Amino acid sequence: MSARNGWRAAVGSAVVGMMVAVVALGIGGAGWAQGENGKFAPADVTSAGEIAYPMNAVQGGLVSLLVKLDESGNAQDWQVLQDVPPLTAAAQAGVKKWTFQAAMVNGRNVAGYFPVHVVFNPYNPGGTAVMGGGPKVPPAVPSNLGHFLPPQVRRASYAIYPPATQAQGTVVLSVEISKAGHVGNIKVVRGVPVLNQAAIDAVKQWGFQPAMLDGETRAGRLCVAFVFQRNLS
Repeated sequence: MSARNGWRAAVGSAVVGMMVAVVALGIGGAGWAQGENGKFAPADVTSAGEIAYPMNAVQGGLVSLLVKLDESGNAQDWQVLQDVPPLTAAAQAGVKKWTFQAAMVNGRNVAGYFPVHVVFNPYNPGGTAVMGGGPKVPPAVPSNLGHFLPPQVRRASYAIYPPATQAQGTVVLSVEISKAGHVGNIKVVRGVPVLNQAAIDAVKQWGFQPAMLDGETRAGRLCVAFVFQRNLS
């Protein structure tokens, strides 16, 4: 092989090696390397079950969890953003049985975080006053999680029980938040027919901050679950 051809082969091998390294970095960084026109689909909750309202709880509250998902959508950890004892333990026990779908970038599943907000809703038929007022707004999601920050709650309220009902149970909603921070499509993942609309109407009154991907606003999803309390009277 001539010196010129040998030099060309060496340069070619170096370029290929650099390309492989760049690809590896993109995948190793949770697959977020996506380019200017990359397509992003947020994580979501795919199935959900009942959350028990603790028998010794006399007030309501909002428990916020940040679920860490791997590339297959398996939950690896449940970070508590807002702790409301004894409601937090009940929320964690319920959510740990749920299933999730991982986020996707350019058709590739990626690891990430998905927020789940569990509202333990006091019995308030017709909007009667709730002891202690409305639920406390959860703190901000930590900004050091990586390339993607999910939507965040900035205003929250309890759902109002429909008149003439003593129904109870858990309504789980998958809520789309637009890049402007507005509520979009709402999916009922788990419902209680007589209470579903009350939960949907409440979420539509909440305020949100949109998701952020590499410093730019994006549409995203989060989960809001309403655990309707039994009638204690």
